[in-house]
Amino acid sequence: MRPCYWLLGIATLAIGALASAQTMTLCTGSPGKTYHAVGQTLAELLPAMAGGDLKVEVLATGGSIDNLNKLMAGECDGAIVQGDAAVFYTRQVNPDAAGKFRMVTPLYQELSLLLCSRDSDIDEIDDLLDEEGASVAAGAMGSGSLATWLTFRSIKPEYEQVKVVPRNGAEGAMAVANGEASCVFEVIAPQSDFIQALNDNEAISDNLGFAEVDDGFDGFEVDGREIYQRVTFDDEKYDNLSGWGDPELIAITAYLVVAEEWAASQSSAMSALTMTLLTGKADIEAVAYGPGGKPFSE
Repeated sequence: MRPCYWLLGIATLAIGALASAQTMTLCTGSPGKTYHAVGQTLAELLPAMAGGDLKVEVLATGGSIDNLNKLMAGECDGAIVQGDAAVFYTRQVNPDAAGKFRMVTPLYQELSLLLCSRDSDIDEIDDLLDEEGASVAAGAMGSGSLATWLTFRSIKPEYEQVKVVPRNGAEGAMAVANGEASCVFEVIAPQSDFIQALNDNEAISDNLGFAEVDDGFDGFEVDGREIYQRVTFDDEKYDNLSGWGDPELIAITAYLVVAEEWAASQSSAMSALTMTLLTGKADIEAVAYGPGGKPFSE
């Protein structure tokens, strides 16, 4: 039987193609949260757009600031980052990073959610200023939520009197339920398994409710670009956590960023990435907003 040289040739080419496929390492967020889910969606979409020449490895991380630290350390090529966290990072954390990463495109808008104890008199964020010993579980350094809270504090220094408890997520919610914090503050996509879990847990939802975040922060701009936008959130999406009316919140845009060095050396990968972000916008927003679209309005 004659050897099938042509089959061997095809197999060799296929193996070579797999071996030559480049990997983009993408820093995202905690498993179960939206940055990680959006990263997985990009990992599914990008190889097809790149003709199999580029694949995405999704890394779980501690959030926006952690992502930028890893980007600067060369541990990832790209990252998902809050727009305000990128500004905070180059101003407050690592000024040398300015000009070393590129904000490729906006992905979707996140919401600044403030969930407060129902036993308190906190219906909106500035009520914290009237609450003796008020505290907010806003996360540890590395999270975008803490970067946003500290940015709020730089805009309105009176919020420095509100103690920051270094917990967020489920730990932050439990801190409020247990009376260890007045509120938990999260910057998160509207379609959130985490918020849904809080909503569905009676022990939590009986003790927590949405408060407004509307104390003039929406005027914040950097280089003429609006960083915060005031929106009205349809909180009936999470009916057990909702109050008497739809709260006004601050919306913050999440971006896909890449290291400038990687972008400069990977022109074809950048083209595929940009096209994927354009054509896959609906898929990405479906992850962030859910099947019903944006549950908030300007």
